[in-house]
Amino acid sequence: MDQVFKIPLSAVFGIATIKSRDRGIGFNYKLKSAHDIDLAGLQSFEFRIGEDTFKGRILINLGPAPKLGDLVLVSVQRTGFSLSLDQIKKWLRVYGEIGGDLKYQTNHQIPQIFEDRLEVLMKLNKHIPSTLPAYGKKLNIRYRGQPLQCSKCLNLGHPRRACPSASSNWMGFVKTLVDSREIAVEMFGNWFEYLNAMNVVLETPE
Repeated sequence: MDQVFKIPLSAVFGIATIKSRDRGIGFNYKLKSAHDIDLAGLQSFEFRIGEDTFKGRILINLGPAPKLGDLVLVSVQRTGFSLSLDQIKKWLRVYGEIGGDLKYQTNHQIPQIFEDRLEVLMKLNKHIPSTLPAYGKKLNIRYRGQPLQCSKCLNLGHPRRACPSASSNWMGFVKTLVDSREIAVEMFGNWFEYLNAMNVVLETPE
């Protein structure tokens, strides 16, 4: 606290360690009394404990999560650079209106290098699952207010560790999207071919 926020340890009531699948380890501090903190220039920071140097960035509480119809910043993650911007846009447009250009994000440690992560503003008319079967790849989507989707059974409302299902149902999830007839078959890529190979009865148009 003293290295980053210039607040002495004596002013700290307690600390909580927060684990996140997407952001690594975070810390919540509770102070004994209110303090004014100048956050300008503190989007990223580093501090030392003994011989080790730790780097991080500040996450500010942005208030209530946006609702459907509100502008929301959508993050498209871990693309592996294997999908084109046009392919990603086609999938995003299934769920709402794209409000700008998809932009690759730079690496925090090497600003001149881009990561396989993009961001774009959207107005959603329905929620996007956190994993999409896009062109034979698993495309990961994140945004504020996104319902929790189990990575095992693909249903909403619980994490994988609390899943009552005995086995993964990824191809069942793919079939549900195919059967919805809201998404062009070619947008699934090899996933559609896998369904045919499994002799799954499809309900797609002729």
